[in-house]
Amino acid sequence: LLWSFFLMMFFGVMGMIAYANDPEAYDNFEKFAFLSFFDLLSPLKEGWHIVTLVLVTALAASSVDSLQNGLASVFSRDILKVGWNPTWITRLFIVAINIPAIKMASDQYDVISLFLVADLVCATSVFPVFLGLQTEDWGILKAPTELGAFLGCIFGIVTVLVTGVIVGADGNIFEYFWLRNEGICALCGNETLITFIVTPSVSFVATYACSYLDLLIRGERARRPIFMVAFDKEDAESERSSYADSEEDNLEVPHKDVEQKEDLEDVVDT
Repeated sequence: LLWSFFLMMFFGVMGMIAYANDPEAYDNFEKFAFLSFFDLLSPLKEGWHIVTLVLVTALAASSVDSLQNGLASVFSRDILKVGWNPTWITRLFIVAINIPAIKMASDQYDVISLFLVADLVCATSVFPVFLGLQTEDWGILKAPTELGAFLGCIFGIVTVLVTGVIVGADGNIFEYFWLRNEGICALCGNETLITFIVTPSVSFVATYACSYLDLLIRGERARRPIFMVAFDKEDAESERSSYADSEEDNLEVPHKDVEQKEDLEDVVDT
């Protein structure tokens, strides 16, 4: 934490020095403040460029490997149940997700645009995913079903596509996911800001609405998973058996309490 503080302070000081050297360019947005460090770096000798490249690569790699391992761990439990070798499957998975990453890096996509795409995709599904933590009904807000959460994600994606049509985005309907509307961040440009407000809001309402209709039409069957593989069925059966065992234990507890109470009364009488 202390190192992070000094690192951020260093870049802040570099930004002030860069602005002091050319305030007019930054005021007119000929140069961007978040790239001010590289403006100071560019006139230096090549050795400093190499050192900076090594440090930036190490910084990025320390984050990327954690992200890749986290993505692979999502499937680790299922891989073990299927009986595959988790080590080799994980390695192949990491290689597979690196192929499009290397391709996009070679095409020199703008980093900010990539972050915006990731943020917008998350905005379509953030509420359906986290509403899955709700296990009890809150009045008319029923605990989301699997189908309701899935349709909530679909509504979020459709909202982005419809917004792109309304604002007249160039290219096909999926081009608007790149948010090419002259806004360089989520809060820059009215169209981008409105998109990030409307998209999660629609997916939130759609998740509850679709879950309510799902329960209304299918009843309690809506609480059961729609897509199940063999080991998921085994898990469901084991959960049912453990739940039944816990219910039997709960029924036996009052009987034991009565016996203990009678024993205690006998001791008091004697």
